[in-house]
Amino acid sequence: CKEQCHDPQNPECENYDPCYGKTRINPVFRVRPGDNGFKPPEEWCDLIPCDTFNASSVRFDVPLNNPDNSTYTWQIGSEPTTRTGKGFEVDFSDYLAAGNWEKHIPVTLTIRTPLNGCMTNASDTHLTIKRMLYFTEKVISSIAPRKIFPRDSVTERIYVGFLTSNPSKIFSFKITKVFQNYYDGYPTGGLAYFYVGLPFADSIMVPRDVSAKGCGNFKHSILLTDRFNDPNFSKLTHHLSRIDYIIESEKKRTIKMYFFNNFHPECTFIGEEI
Repeated sequence: CKEQCHDPQNPECENYDPCYGKTRINPVFRVRPGDNGFKPPEEWCDLIPCDTFNASSVRFDVPLNNPDNSTYTWQIGSEPTTRTGKGFEVDFSDYLAAGNWEKHIPVTLTIRTPLNGCMTNASDTHLTIKRMLYFTEKVISSIAPRKIFPRDSVTERIYVGFLTSNPSKIFSFKITKVFQNYYDGYPTGGLAYFYVGLPFADSIMVPRDVSAKGCGNFKHSILLTDRFNDPNFSKLTHHLSRIDYIIESEKKRTIKMYFFNNFHPECTFIGEEI
């Protein structure tokens, strides 16, 4: 018997719809911290979108999955001329130096798409989207090693909350930093960060740049490592492979911890910094 096919995107299926997902234009243009000449983020850097920036450079990219013949016109703030690229980076240093920190700047994108067999209504082919970017000098504490204790001398932060695997059990733990060049055989480069007091581990070391790579924006930071074959490293980190640190509000945090080979299977913390 022939297996039934019900995928509207598959031309071999009876319910194939050539216009499936093509009757509307995606209006959500993409913004992220700029690359400043460095290599752009890799695919694993799947950050939650955020329109708040605490750096001066911003990368702009057009929305995904629109027709190839769609055209784009950008108006960045009060620039005298518009831009037409599908992706570019803007350095706002001069604008911010003129006293524009802690302020919004409007960004407007106009998308035009020729009429086609799937889009026959002219009003659907001409969209204008306006978003307000916000630039701040404030830095909220983050898991990224250079951000976790920003611009202050605090050596410990305390969090209260629960793991999603056991939401009824409320507990507290702390993130602390230790100034040492080596910690139990691991080269820390002079500074080590630890999660202390989690229900499933007394102490977990968070890798620094020397053994991990990270990316982030104002809302979401990711730290990734692959040094699971280093015995000293894995002993201290409990085979930690990735941490996602998400700012939900001024105090509320979601921290997702991933471990090689499911070493600790459920490790999503939701709580507040106190």
